[in-house]
Amino acid sequence: MAVSLIIKWGGQEFLITTLSEEDTVLDLKQSLKGLTGVLPERQKLLGLKIKGKPAENDVKLGSLKLKPNTKIMMMGTREESLEDVLGPPPDNEDVVNDFDIEEEVVEVENREENLLKISRRVKEYKIEILNPPREGKKLLVLDVDYTLF
Repeated sequence: MAVSLIIKWGGQEFLITTLSEEDTVLDLKQSLKGLTGVLPERQKLLGLKIKGKPAENDVKLGSLKLKPNTKIMMMGTREESLEDVLGPPPDNEDVVNDFDIEEEVVEVENREENLLKISRRVKEYKIEILNPPREGKKLLVLDVDYTLF
C-alpha cells in the first residue's frame, strides 16, 4: 500500500506518493534529497515518531502508522549553502589578533576617567561654610560617613 506524505521545507510543500509501507525512513530521506537537494544526513524530520522518540533511518514507514497526507516538517540545509559558511574565511589584512596585545595595568586611582571625574568635582564643588573658622583654635574633622578618603 502506498504512503502519501506532505513534507514542508523552506516555505514549500512537497507531496510524496512514491513510497510504500515497506520502505524505510532512509528511503524517504533519499526521495527528499531528489526533491530538495538536502543530503539525508543533514535532514531532520519533525513529526516522525515511534514510541515517543524520533524514528531511526531503519524504521519501516508502515510501523509509524501514518495517516494519508500526514504533514511532516523537514529541517536541513543544502550543501551549496553550507560551503559558503564552512569554507575558510578570506584573508583580511584589517583583522587584528587582540589575544597577543598585552594590556597595561593601570591602578584605579591613576585611570584617566577617574582623574577626570575628580578634576570635574573639584572644579564644580561649592563649599558651604557652616561656621567660620576661629582664630587660634584647632580644627577637628570627624568623618562619620567615611566620605573623605
